[in-house]
Amino acid sequence: MGLRKPYLLALMAMIAAALAASPVAASGQTSPTLVTSGLDGPRGVAFFNRQLMVAESGRGGRNCSTSPAPPAFGAFCFGRTGRISMVNTATHGHTVFVDNLFSLLEWVGPSPDSLGLGGLSVRGGKLLAIQGVYPQLFNNSACAPGDSECAADLAAARQQAGALLSVSRNGSFRVVANVGAHDYDFTANIPNQEHDSNPYGVFAANGGAYVADAGSNTLDFVSNGGRISILHYFPNRYAGFPSDEVPTCIARTGEGLWVATLTGNLYEVRGRSAIQVQNAELKHVTGCASDGGNIYFVNMWTTPNFPTPGTGNIVKFNTEERTNAVIASGLNFPNMDTIGPDGNLYFSADSVCPSEGIVPLCPSGGTVWKLALAHEEDQAGTGGGGDDGNGE
Repeated sequence: MGLRKPYLLALMAMIAAALAASPVAASGQTSPTLVTSGLDGPRGVAFFNRQLMVAESGRGGRNCSTSPAPPAFGAFCFGRTGRISMVNTATHGHTVFVDNLFSLLEWVGPSPDSLGLGGLSVRGGKLLAIQGVYPQLFNNSACAPGDSECAADLAAARQQAGALLSVSRNGSFRVVANVGAHDYDFTANIPNQEHDSNPYGVFAANGGAYVADAGSNTLDFVSNGGRISILHYFPNRYAGFPSDEVPTCIARTGEGLWVATLTGNLYEVRGRSAIQVQNAELKHVTGCASDGGNIYFVNMWTTPNFPTPGTGNIVKFNTEERTNAVIASGLNFPNMDTIGPDGNLYFSADSVCPSEGIVPLCPSGGTVWKLALAHEEDQAGTGGGGDDGNGE
């Protein structure tokens, strides 16, 4: 099960009349402050060249098709409405840094769900961005003769769906490897596993990057040269909702690599070994960032099963003492986070919302927030953007 199934779609019908709660402080912390709004399905956040970047999953496009099962995508429409935006944290405005990126809008319920750009991470002067879905989905897609816009959209879908992108400081990008294509093929012969892929979280590291695939339930390593290795497969071990593990985010503290899942499970990974670590505060994790000793997990929602607006929170986990503190709550579908160069936490929210908003769920569209953290004066702010969160 990828991070895209009907529970996120049917949700929109239930919450159209619900008022989203305002973010609130927890455990004596200050309340989050709004950094920017009017984003189109914001997901990953990272500081690149000391600028705050936000991945926007977009709104699909005008080219519509249906896909055969498995998995049962149903009808979907695709285009190049995904983008990476650069946020001015002083003026609260945002401008496009990279545009015309692959985006898909699917309908398997009463409302659409956008898929496209997910996590962002930084290392060595490059911004890494991971795209969702897999290119095999478009094997049977075709355009009308002479429809050049559709042809360009389809070419982008086949090139970018599931791809790990490396973005330069001038906004140009290249495909490092297509993780979605690789992982989709990997799932073909695994019992009790959907034939699926949806790369979602990325973490830059020495020699390459780690990718959490929410569809294939794998942790991958992609070398700088584009070689893909599956380090661990997370088998189904959850009887509730959602049914799969759905790994979504990766963080590092010291020598330890940590992977969290949408089911609220946490794993400490060393090499190809993944040891489950009990953590009762993790409910439905979609993002995580580290300041070196603590990990800040984003629970997209905290109700037991189906998503409920205004129930998301952020949990600070001390990996040495194995203690938790909820530092912000009442968040409306927060998604991913990063530690800024100022040592504070930045996170996306209203992540299921288009830029024009949905009243009253998210009238300002997708948003990004800042949460002031209590930390030592000399604490490094290298966190969730990767080993080199400032791109230097």
